[in-house]
Amino acid sequence: MNNYSVIAQTESFQEAVESQTTDTDYQSVPTDTDDLFSEIKLSEPIMLEARIDVPLKLSLKEALDFALNKNLDIVDAQYQKNIHKWKYWENIGNWLPDYSLGLNARRFDGTFLVGGVFPVSTLTSNVNAFMRFDYRFFEGGKGLFNTLAAKNLYKSAKEYLDASINETLLAVTKAYSRLLKEQAYLNVLAKAVEEADSELELNINLEKAGVGTRFDVLQSEEFLEDRKQKLIAQQALARSAAVSLAALLTLDQETHIIPDVSDLAVMVLYSVEEPIDELIAKALDNRPEIKKQDYEYKAKRNYIGVAASAFLPRANFFGQYGGTGRVIFNRTKEQVVAPDAIRLDDEGNPIVQTVRTRINGSTLASQVSPSIGNVSNVIRGGGKPFITTVNDSLMASKFIGIEVDWVIGDGLGIPTISKINQARSEAKQSKISLDKLYLNIEKEVRISYLNVQATNKLLDVAEKRIKAAKEALYLAKVRVENGIGINTELISAQRQYTESLASKVDAVIEYNNAQAEMLYSLGLISIESLL
Repeated sequence: MNNYSVIAQTESFQEAVESQTTDTDYQSVPTDTDDLFSEIKLSEPIMLEARIDVPLKLSLKEALDFALNKNLDIVDAQYQKNIHKWKYWENIGNWLPDYSLGLNARRFDGTFLVGGVFPVSTLTSNVNAFMRFDYRFFEGGKGLFNTLAAKNLYKSAKEYLDASINETLLAVTKAYSRLLKEQAYLNVLAKAVEEADSELELNINLEKAGVGTRFDVLQSEEFLEDRKQKLIAQQALARSAAVSLAALLTLDQETHIIPDVSDLAVMVLYSVEEPIDELIAKALDNRPEIKKQDYEYKAKRNYIGVAASAFLPRANFFGQYGGTGRVIFNRTKEQVVAPDAIRLDDEGNPIVQTVRTRINGSTLASQVSPSIGNVSNVIRGGGKPFITTVNDSLMASKFIGIEVDWVIGDGLGIPTISKINQARSEAKQSKISLDKLYLNIEKEVRISYLNVQATNKLLDVAEKRIKAAKEALYLAKVRVENGIGINTELISAQRQYTESLASKVDAVIEYNNAQAEMLYSLGLISIESLL
């Protein structure tokens, strides 16, 4: 049969409680119950899905360190911060000039109409290369407000990371405390089963001796089965607490986590002797959630300026240096040119041909002009050829200028006005969220303040309850053994004593958790402050 090992809790519990120097002298569980928290074997263990053969012993400090390094919420917040950091740098980069290089190379081969009239056949190349800069130094303030908004969102993301760390530290502390509590309950119930079994044996012996009754034996059997029933259910609760903690720490959830018994102790993490108004003021100054929301509110206000920038002009300072030619490298070549010729008569005069002119669809009378410009019978390439030198590499060109563009009344200004009002409403909504956050944080501080004081008082009450229950159980056993008590009294005393032990565990865990919540509500939670 598989046995489920349960590690003792109370020896450390006793030592830690007795070492406290608070106003109330907290005592530990009575000395004669120390064996309750030694290593025990469950008589009826349930089958667990965990690898109990490879346990992981974990202290609170180790759990918190694990969380800071591996918790996925913290990792997600870190990436969120990096995203906003690079968005901020992206907006800063938009303030700098844009530089571009261009190259356009074409090959022309075919016949083209010049002026839509004269067909020209050609086989040539064309190359255009340039370097250009554009400096959009004014865009109506859009770049400025976008940069300010990105900066505020980056700061908000950093505060979000701090808030995620605080939330994770609190969640891990409470999950670890829950595991401690469920483990301690398991020990209490395991010992209760042992006590109930011994009481059943006592009543059986009394019945055989003629002092007890069969009814007493049946009562003891019922009580024993009740304790076993609770113990079986508690095994699942203890294991589920370990699974929850493993998920927070991003550990393999089949890991069998065993908490450090020394952590089951009363800890004084923060004094609530300060006036409540000072505590609230401290929380409002320290909580990263408030800083995060405040930066988001500022970013929303910046976006109002972004929307309003559409009403203002835009200016661009630009310049370009480039060249146009047939080839991109330096090349000089010679070519033969055959000029056009004009047909002449026998006397050497150009032969003139009439030219008909059409105006508005009407043909005018033919006119004759001796001007060479009206000669239509030109012989293409009929002149005397000659050789010329041509440099067809890139011919340099450069220019610089300022371009101003002002769009007035885009959509009669309605789209821009709508965006401005939308941005204003979003900013007001963000301000409402900030105001609500102030109220919620004040509420958290006040509730934490009350919980710390209440749980502090419950420690003393729980200790007194243990002492009374212990004495009652002792007397009930003596009375039954001497034949002057009844079995019902013994069962009731045993049940009350078991419950008092559990209530002391509850009191310690709740007091420690209340202090952790107080640190969180004040924005002062850290690994150092929790230990």
